[in-house]
Parts: sequence; structure tokens; C-alpha cells
Amino acid sequence: AANQKAPAPSPPFPLYAETAVPASSPPLPPAPTPDSFASYIYESNPNLTALDYSSTAILPPTEDAGQEYIDNITFLGDSTTYGFIFYESLAGGRNTKQVWTGFDGTMTLSFQDSVLIKDPEDGTGRTIRQCAQLRKPDFLVVTLGLNGISFMGEEYFISEYKSLITDIKALSPETTVVLQSIYPISQNYIYWGSITNDMVTRANSWVLQIAEETSCPYLDTYSVLAADDGSIKRQFESGDGIHLSPEGLDTVLEYIRTHAYISE
Repeated sequence: AANQKAPAPSPPFPLYAETAVPASSPPLPPAPTPDSFASYIYESNPNLTALDYSSTAILPPTEDAGQEYIDNITFLGDSTTYGFIFYESLAGGRNTKQVWTGFDGTMTLSFQDSVLIKDPEDGTGRTIRQCAQLRKPDFLVVTLGLNGISFMGEEYFISEYKSLITDIKALSPETTVVLQSIYPISQNYIYWGSITNDMVTRANSWVLQIAEETSCPYLDTYSVLAADDGSIKRQFESGDGIHLSPEGLDTVLEYIRTHAYISE
């Protein structure tokens, strides 16, 4: 059935083999600044789905909001978010209380209504909605969808994602919920083909649509991580083509600080 909930694969993630750059390769042009919104990537790669950069949901550049801003954010997401714990990128290191994810370090969008996340405050397993109602974070940055785009169509994806965001906002109305783009991946990913950046960018357009429909701001972190071909820059991935390196995670945090949500 089209709406059948299927688990995402949980493969091993082997390191990629370094490939030498031929001596005759021309030097790469300097990358545009992140504030160009990476429109050049979409223009040169028509297979990717461009965002509507006229959308007022997309957070524009701001002055650096600083570490205090980051320290006030709770991050909800899959294994790409678990990297904040693994690489100790946030306050508290491995014991940070700023990450909500499954007990196995990941989660799949299609199970958003039933998955138990490890509540970092007491280690108890709770649903996302239970955590939202109990903990009421000031800021919640949501990064979901990568585990799902291989089998979820547009209607299914939007329905699951929007249901979650709508419920979180109802259960914790004082929480500022920010939707973040799915990060780019590379062909080093062992399951490249079942997931591609064509699919990632298409899903990001859906996430932006959800942000607009639920009155949430949107973080276009895809743009700051992507190379000219739309894949993740090598220095920003951990070696498996899908998870971020410490430098990648730091780049995301810097982007969030410099595209801060400023309440009116």
C-alpha cells in the first residue's frame, strides 16, 4: 500500500576511499557565500529541486547570535542530529540535554507518532509529543525526513511531518519550532541511488512548504554544506557520505547562529 510505514534501512557505513585529484585538474572557483542561498547550485544542476527563495519562511542572514543562542536550542532529528552527541558539539558533550532522538541514535519520519525518544533530562523513553508537552523547550530545531524519502511520496511525507509539527505547537505553544533542511549527501553513501540529492532537494521543498503552512521559520543549511554539484562537500561529511563531520556540524551551528530567529 502507498501509505504503508516501512522502516528505513540501517546499513553499515564504510569509509570512502580517498581519490587523488589529477595534477592537470583546473583550480576550483571560489564558492559563493552561503547568503547567496545557493541558487547557483540549482541553476547549474536542473535535476535538483530549487527552493522558492522568495518565501518569507526562510531565515535571512543576521548578526551572529552567539553561543548563548545555540545553548537555548533543542535539536530533534535522526542520526544526522545524533552527530551532535557523538562529536560532543554541544554543551554537555556526550551528556548534552539538547538532543532528542531515538534510543538507537536515529528515527524515521514515518514513525513520528510512535517512536520513543530518549528524554535527555532523565533518560526515560517518551514520544516526541510527550517530550514537547513535558519539557516545553524555548527553541526546537527539527531535522527530519532523510529516513523516509526513499519510500515516502509527497502526500505521505507532508502528512506525517505536518501532523508532528502541528501537534508540537499545540502541546507547547511557547516553543519556537524551526524546520531545518535535510542535509546533502554524496555518492560515497552505500545506498546511493535509493537516496539521492535529487530526492533530498525535492523533500526540502516540501519541508519549506510545511514551514509556510505551520508558520514556522526555515533554515536552509543545505546551501552552506553543498558543493557545486549539490552533493555534500567532502570536508563536511564523516566518510560515509551521509553523516556530518565535526567541521560539518560546526558549520551548521555557525549558520544557525548567523540566521537567527528574531521575534517581532
